[in-house]
Amino acid sequence: MKENKIKVDKIFLSNLLKKVKSNKKYKSLSSDIVIKEIKNYLKSNPKVTSIDRESIKQIRSMLHKKYSSFQTKGKRKRNLYLEELEKHVNSDNKDILEITKKLLSIVVSTKERVNDYSFLYESIFKHTGFPETIVDLGCGMNPLSYPFMDLKKVKYFCYDIDEQDINFLNKYFEVMKKRGFFGHAEILDMTDTDNVKNLPKSNIAFLFKTLDVIDIKNHKASEALIKQLINITDFIVVSFATKTITMKQMNKPRRVWFERMLERLKINFEIIKLENEIFYLLSV
Repeated sequence: MKENKIKVDKIFLSNLLKKVKSNKKYKSLSSDIVIKEIKNYLKSNPKVTSIDRESIKQIRSMLHKKYSSFQTKGKRKRNLYLEELEKHVNSDNKDILEITKKLLSIVVSTKERVNDYSFLYESIFKHTGFPETIVDLGCGMNPLSYPFMDLKKVKYFCYDIDEQDINFLNKYFEVMKKRGFFGHAEILDMTDTDNVKNLPKSNIAFLFKTLDVIDIKNHKASEALIKQLINITDFIVVSFATKTITMKQMNKPRRVWFERMLERLKINFEIIKLENEIFYLLSV
């Protein structure tokens, strides 16, 4: 009887997964990530035994809240820009930067930083020195900002949960090898601490607008992630939005809860401010 129940559960889970991902907005999300959210929903709603419209709506709402806030239309356009980049990859830096700005402007979170990336990386590297290895968690399209780092060479390991984005980034890295950018992108659930502790050791780890996404009810997920990362990297750069989704300035842009957590963990920090974002540069 138990064996039959497991089989039914797997079929139910599979059908629910297909239904959730039938919407093109969620189609490219990693199936593992979607299944995890489905299981979380079913755990909180144990009476749900059939696929109904409300369940689909609630699961998609959870996925949107966690993973889709910063997405914009334009995934087709970026392939055209990548082709343009490939044609100009041996050109001077001015041409590369112009194409890079086009690529970064497709996604809201990177578009906000387009005019500030040079200042941001200069400010970070002033404290950390020039890195040889960077890890980027919840990376989105941030790895495309490499030309603004003004580095001759770097290894870049980046992680996110959108399969189309990961595939695109790996194509980008292949093109940019000629300019000393050796990157690799993978699907990763950063809320799983076992995944995080097995990441490559690095000089810097980026967590740009990531902690607000993984923290739902409290800040336990953020603390667990920081504790894991601090053992495998020299510096961590964490950022938070200072404006709401409707672009209104937050009354308290600094994250007091985060600063208190860092003090408790005896982690030092410096602050870098941009117009729409605040960055915490962490070191032990």
